[in-house]
Amino acid sequence: MAFLPQLGRSIYVLLGGILFTHLGSYMLLPFFAIILSTEKGLSLGSTGLVLGGGSIAFLVGSLLGGFLSDQFGQRFTMVGGLLIRGIGLLGFIWGGTFATLLLTNLIAGIGGGLYAPGAKAGIATLASAGLKTTAFSYRGIAANIGVTLGPLLGTYLHTRSSTVLFGGAALVYFVLALLHLVLLKRDCVGEDCPKVDRHGIRQIVTDRPFLSFSFVTIFVWALFTQYSLSLPLRAGQIESARNIGLIFTASAMLVILLQGSVTRFFTKYLHPLSAMAMGMVLIGTGLGSVAFSTSFWHLVASAVVITFGQMFVMPTSDTIVADLAKPEQIGSYFGVAAFVFGAGEAIGNIAGGQLMQRAVAIDYLALPWLLYGALGLLLSAVYVLLRRWQALAKPLTLENEARVEHSSRPLRSKQKT
Repeated sequence: MAFLPQLGRSIYVLLGGILFTHLGSYMLLPFFAIILSTEKGLSLGSTGLVLGGGSIAFLVGSLLGGFLSDQFGQRFTMVGGLLIRGIGLLGFIWGGTFATLLLTNLIAGIGGGLYAPGAKAGIATLASAGLKTTAFSYRGIAANIGVTLGPLLGTYLHTRSSTVLFGGAALVYFVLALLHLVLLKRDCVGEDCPKVDRHGIRQIVTDRPFLSFSFVTIFVWALFTQYSLSLPLRAGQIESARNIGLIFTASAMLVILLQGSVTRFFTKYLHPLSAMAMGMVLIGTGLGSVAFSTSFWHLVASAVVITFGQMFVMPTSDTIVADLAKPEQIGSYFGVAAFVFGAGEAIGNIAGGQLMQRAVAIDYLALPWLLYGALGLLLSAVYVLLRRWQALAKPLTLENEARVEHSSRPLRSKQKT
């Protein structure tokens, strides 16, 4: 199709994988906490612990997946991760106690962690320098197509039963594993494989700019996790949470329609760290405004503000990791980045569940949201300070200038064809 950039077949296969993994996840995500806390009978605190346990398993799987991706190939780790995650999701059909639900989510989390680094590393490796941001923007669009369709499909399946919902999600991952096996190029074998630097992890843990960015970003993901954990629970406090999937769908539609324009703006006018700061102002403002919510439509308005922040943060964070990574260790860098995401998600799920429970206990439901708003503004200030650190900011400036120059060049050549 002429209107799509020439990213190559393999990248489009990876983008398809991103779309359907998000479809499978967002079939469940709007209803996950509700099913655990109502149908399965867990307390709000135990619900947060189960979700947090899955996130911790994601940490282990992502580090392992990044290393395996560099050593044995991306297809190997992605297919294995998809199969393991599908098996884990099937376990929710029969799990009924805290222990079995936690174990089930640990398995699903490991599978998701194995898959994530290979997918992002593949996009970063296969996209040329000038098209890297474009490729990650398309990744965001593909993800949000899945986010858009997932809650709609999940709502339909959830009205049947949670068994149908979890079984449908598992089927998505099994089919996707088969398609990756068939459509992606075969992993390297023997002498065809690049030599892996077995001291690569040691080099990563001494990369101060990357580690500093990663440490701060842990708290970004912890905060953003409240969108999927605490927001549905808040909807249940105000009125029925049955329509919560519509919020996720509306937010995803915004990303699909506007992500390209937002990306062009911050690529051209903002340093990547400044784009992260802008995104955190919006996410913090959106979450903070939930403290004053009195209706479902107020939650929709808050979600719109959070979504605009997401459009600044998501593709920028991936691009920063790709720019800081050493080419021969791209999988391991994205493995650490996935570990960072999982760490933030674990902290967010555990702390979010406990905060929501505490807010109910003291009858001050606005407490978590006021804290989230303050944290968003604090993180924005930290990114502004990091912008002044040349060891981190300068490499990103050079890469961003190359992208701006590249993005203005092909427009004329495309018009000729």
